[in-house]
Amino acid sequence: MPLLAVTALVTATALLWDLDSLGAMQADVLWQLRLPRVLLAAFTGATLALAGLLLQDFFRNPLVEPGLLGVSAGAGLAAVLAIASGLGGLWTLPLAAFAGALAALLLVLGIGRRLGAGNAALLLVGVAINALAAALVHLLLSLGDDTLLRSASFWLMGSFAQADWTLLLPALLILLLVVLRTAQRATALDLWQLGDSEAAHLGLDIRRFRREILLLASLLVALAVAQSGGIGFIGLLAPHMARRLGPQRHRDLLPATLALGALLAVAADFLARLLISPLELPVGVLTALLGAPAFLFLFMRSQRP
Repeated sequence: MPLLAVTALVTATALLWDLDSLGAMQADVLWQLRLPRVLLAAFTGATLALAGLLLQDFFRNPLVEPGLLGVSAGAGLAAVLAIASGLGGLWTLPLAAFAGALAALLLVLGIGRRLGAGNAALLLVGVAINALAAALVHLLLSLGDDTLLRSASFWLMGSFAQADWTLLLPALLILLLVVLRTAQRATALDLWQLGDSEAAHLGLDIRRFRREILLLASLLVALAVAQSGGIGFIGLLAPHMARRLGPQRHRDLLPATLALGALLAVAADFLARLLISPLELPVGVLTALLGAPAFLFLFMRSQRP
């Protein structure tokens, strides 16, 4: 309950900040600009946090981040390709990003299956796909014009400025369905942490479970990247922070992770608008500046005997 109260307080502050100075246009600004932006931030944070939780469970590693599988990079590459091809539009770019995310996942899974290796190999393949997609993006930008560079910066650095009800409402519905499915699989996620052989002995279909977790996580990342661009480290920090609060069973861990993800994203967006006002920092840059040191701290702490 205290966590939900803090999340609600930060969200309300971000929503109503400086609204008094907008005069008679308050209602329009609130409903058409401010509210969808705050909801998009909360949606993106919760989505990335849930994806991070699923991937950390899948690899049984609390330092796994959704971008490691190359899904975010694939979505960004597809979006930049669409912009470079002149296909920008309300639905075109999100659909291109979604297709790129799924293509990256299929590529990682295909190479991993051919190698016949385990989870560690999937991570290495994902790192390679990340590097390849980043190189192709920079190649496209170097060959393009200034218009392409400005348009693509949204997908490279992340932002909630292009929030739109038309895209946000269906995405919220999909997130709700994924959350409900994850809640149904809470016991299976608990069993998975015991190890492959123990989980299989207790009745878990390992092959189906692995496929379902990866598909759900990739769907979540694609939904987030398709609307907000590349925003890193929320998927790493939120599940880790939720575990530090105490809950270990997924029935309790799931709501805590969603709330923390939403809180981190809304707070990051609020700070991005506040720190150098009236200018605005890209949210992805701010989360990287704060998240990278946090990741290093967590990694160093995990290496201590």
